[in-house]
Amino acid sequence: MGLRITAAATDVRRITILEEYAPMSRVESGVRKRRKARPMTTTEIIRDNLLLKGLGRPVALNAIDWKIKQQNPSASDTQVQKETLETIRTLVDDGLFRLGDVNKFRFVASKRPLDRSIHKISHRYVGHYDDPKRWMFSAWMKLTDKGQQLALSLEERAIDSYREHEVSQDFSTSKTAELKQLRAQITEWELEGDLLHRDVA
Repeated sequence: MGLRITAAATDVRRITILEEYAPMSRVESGVRKRRKARPMTTTEIIRDNLLLKGLGRPVALNAIDWKIKQQNPSASDTQVQKETLETIRTLVDDGLFRLGDVNKFRFVASKRPLDRSIHKISHRYVGHYDDPKRWMFSAWMKLTDKGQQLALSLEERAIDSYREHEVSQDFSTSKTAELKQLRAQITEWELEGDLLHRDVA
């Protein structure tokens, strides 16, 4: 679908904008759709970040605590603790992570019921919050097969989004400059066409 522009009232100049520019409109349309989509909640951002962080290695309790603080900088210690424990509970309850410990660089899954595990974590984490060394690595989470699949799909979408952003940025710089030059040339030709038309008349 080429766009053809002819000089006003004459056939002095004719130019065709090649179709190579057409796919860019589809990319920009996709970017606009994502911007119009419902923004992610803080909880969703935290969950997705922890899923991505869990690819290839277990996630320590201190990493979860830090992620909560990062997304809620004005939260009190009590709020951070509550959100951290709730995040652990929901991720495990949803079948995305397993709770356990790391012993000699190997993850050992906990056999305790979830409620008992949360109670044990809370006792050390909340009870000794002012002494991080006592709780930072006292609990770990590792992705389940279900969590691994979801994390990989999130990673793939993030890569695709980044690539589309790069293409869009490339269009908005070099291609936009080319189109501006093209429009300037078209304007010049139109003026020439007007002069030629007046001379002939």
